[in-house]
Amino acid sequence: MNSSRWTVNLHHLFPTSLFVFSIDNHEDLNQPLLEVIYRLKQLDPGCSASNLLGWHSQSNLFELHEIKPFKELVDAAILEVAQAVGYGAIQIKAANCWANVNPKYASNKIHDHANCLFSGVYYVKAPKDSGNLMFYDPRSAKTFYRPSVSEFTAYTAEAIAHAAQAGLLLIFPSWLKHGVEPNLSDEDRVSISFNYVFT
Repeated sequence: MNSSRWTVNLHHLFPTSLFVFSIDNHEDLNQPLLEVIYRLKQLDPGCSASNLLGWHSQSNLFELHEIKPFKELVDAAILEVAQAVGYGAIQIKAANCWANVNPKYASNKIHDHANCLFSGVYYVKAPKDSGNLMFYDPRSAKTFYRPSVSEFTAYTAEAIAHAAQAGLLLIFPSWLKHGVEPNLSDEDRVSISFNYVFT
């Protein structure tokens, strides 16, 4: 972009963070989680939330003894994220945690998580074609005047897809709108979601 007429500096204003942790030896973590989730699914019809055709557990998973190793992992990741974005001096605690089981054709409608600071998802089981996590541009004013684009980039895209993969832990601002595409595989897509707040 530089020329004989000017020098250009590009600044990215108000970035939106998505932290993606790839958990080592996630198979050892995931098998016990799957057992707990399917046991709960047999005992509880679930509650209504963003799921369409899927199952949403109660939001108290972090209170279960079997979930303690997972909670310790998420607590550590949240602390790292908070420090990275400049919230290292505040106290942050878990608000709630729940499991999602999306069978074939199930999805999650677009939503956000009000009155929370950080939200996230961990993929316990994510077969191929089981539904991307979609993030939507939060800048509503951008839609007021929108030309045709020649190429979708970080500047022109209205939504960005992130493929689900077992062992990935994603953390993002709770105000960022997101949803899950339909599961087109023949197996369940199993994930655990959570919210954290500051105190």
